[in-house]
Amino acid sequence: MISLFSPVFYIEECLSGIEECLSKGWTGAGEKTAEFERIWGEYTGYNYTVFLNSATAGLELTFQSLKALLKWQDNDEIITTPLTFVSTNHAILSAGLKPVFADVNDTLCLDPRSILDRITDRTRAVVFVGLGGNIGDLEEISYICKDKGLKLIVDAAHMAGSKLKEKKLENLGHLADVFIYSFHATKVLATADSGMVCTHDEAVEKKVRQKAWMGMDKNRTPWSDDNTQRWYYDVTDIGGSYIGNDIMAAIALAQYRHLESDIQIRHKIALQYKQELEKCKKIQFVRIPKKCFSAQWLFQIIVPRRDMLMKYLEEKGIFAGLHYLDNTQYRQYSYARGTCPNAEYYSQHIVSLPLHIKLTDEDIKNVIKTILDFYK
Repeated sequence: MISLFSPVFYIEECLSGIEECLSKGWTGAGEKTAEFERIWGEYTGYNYTVFLNSATAGLELTFQSLKALLKWQDNDEIITTPLTFVSTNHAILSAGLKPVFADVNDTLCLDPRSILDRITDRTRAVVFVGLGGNIGDLEEISYICKDKGLKLIVDAAHMAGSKLKEKKLENLGHLADVFIYSFHATKVLATADSGMVCTHDEAVEKKVRQKAWMGMDKNRTPWSDDNTQRWYYDVTDIGGSYIGNDIMAAIALAQYRHLESDIQIRHKIALQYKQELEKCKKIQFVRIPKKCFSAQWLFQIIVPRRDMLMKYLEEKGIFAGLHYLDNTQYRQYSYARGTCPNAEYYSQHIVSLPLHIKLTDEDIKNVIKTILDFYK
């Protein structure tokens, strides 16, 4: 069987980091957590980073924190995409805000023109999802948000390793107010599950960090900057238990060392797919702008008879995927049904092909041949 995802874990390096935690007798948030926050901040170009137990926690805490800090009101509007995992839009609702769906373009990411059409006097922010690692038209959307005085939040769950191509590869830290990354077990940089909130705003970082640990006003671990009477603390906000831990951070640190080389392998696989599948005129491809260096978490094609193709692939021992159903088709978001025709179309025609570094040349040729045979 050829799986859609099959993450590689650098086991000896991961176990070495975990063993260090166990030997010290500390597996909660501590030295490893702080080290990974520092390294990821340097890598992404953000001044402040908060390591959490999932990207979903990061999304929820980001909206809650921005709402509190900026005095947003219940049902203030957040422009978002319908072509995403539902956690993106659930996080908006969980903060008492209203998701307003804009349409996507041929990058499968938000269309800047559709965003402009959705802005009202209740709009407070835009959420951009880098689907599959694609940066899409994020630069243009960043300019729109700055011009309109809107916050820009990037759901970067698929974007660990995505960059801008200029004279050299550049990080994305100047484009948005907050980036939220995922290190879920299937992602390009895989742990068991964890995430990271990145921002340049110290107030946002402090609020997210506070909410991530029960609303306490200080870090009480031995590795905090201020060890003075750390046993005294106040609780000034409502929070939960969303903090990351040193076990996950140890895995992340080991996996991070291989991130760039793993992405290069994914790019080679994607290139093989494209070069062979473009021979079939029935197959279309997602547009990846020339400036975009994608983390290539997904390789998606746009095809007729999508469901029949996926069934045929499975019969041949190949598991494909769907990323994602148009969220407006869900009952929870049905109020926006029919407002995003591009997203609805792509939702019915996209398929994600197997993409992971365990794929052999024979696997890749098998996937390609099976698809081409289907469309003969």
